[in-house]
Amino acid sequence: MTKTAFPYFLLSAKINRLHFMLPIFFAILVSAICAQFVLLAEPIHGSNILFDGVNEIFIALNILIITLLSVISLFIFFRVFKKRPELALKILVSAFIIGGVLSTLLFGKLVFTLLGLDSPVFLVVVAIVAYAAAYFAYLVLVDALSNRMKNLLFVICSGVLGSFLGVLLPTVPVVGISVFLSVLDTILIKRKTVENIVGEKTYEKLVINVAFSNQEWGIGIGDLTCYAMVVSNALVTFGVFTGVLSLFLILIGSFISLALTIRRLRLPGLPIPVTLGLLPSIILCFL
Repeated sequence: MTKTAFPYFLLSAKINRLHFMLPIFFAILVSAICAQFVLLAEPIHGSNILFDGVNEIFIALNILIITLLSVISLFIFFRVFKKRPELALKILVSAFIIGGVLSTLLFGKLVFTLLGLDSPVFLVVVAIVAYAAAYFAYLVLVDALSNRMKNLLFVICSGVLGSFLGVLLPTVPVVGISVFLSVLDTILIKRKTVENIVGEKTYEKLVINVAFSNQEWGIGIGDLTCYAMVVSNALVTFGVFTGVLSLFLILIGSFISLALTIRRLRLPGLPIPVTLGLLPSIILCFL
């Protein structure tokens, strides 16, 4: 969340605060709904149905593999980004949308289980969702995805992916990841790392591609996903009250960040909202 002078990505002092908060609220709401499905299914199966029949060692191994693949992918991404930034961001957004849309199948499994529907019907849903994910990814690559549809997909995918991570990981790793991303976000913004690679004007054009945005403001998909992860983890681990409290604290933190940004301060979008949003979980976990 940064204020710039570029006309395509401008934070105006006349910005509608409510409109700014809505995508954050709805992304977190999507994650909370997905997490609630997990809570509803647990009394039936006595465990987290998303990972029913999978032992902890297998889950830990998969987390390690995902982490290694993420590091390697980020290294390759930045290598490509230096030479062809627009292509690199299109690939990133396409992968994000595919991952988010396909992740809905994991929670769709819970819905089918709760409703007692047969698995053959779910296979039809899998085929439709997989086609939709590939179709939207193709539209991103050919620059044919409307801004309205892109924003809608960003909210849904951020919420679902954030919820998946929040449900999968214990509280301590969630806190660690959130703090790490907040520090990284601060360093990248303060040092203008990306701008130094591609230039200020190019950066302003490119950043719209990875943000829920209009002509006045934008919220990065990484920010939305992190907010969703924090709230869904609080909800599943400590209950609905803690999850709702975490949601409102993130909204308050986002409002504070927006107010500071409008005053022409270059400010990362993660540190303040994430710090406030993590407070209930940290207090209950460590104290």
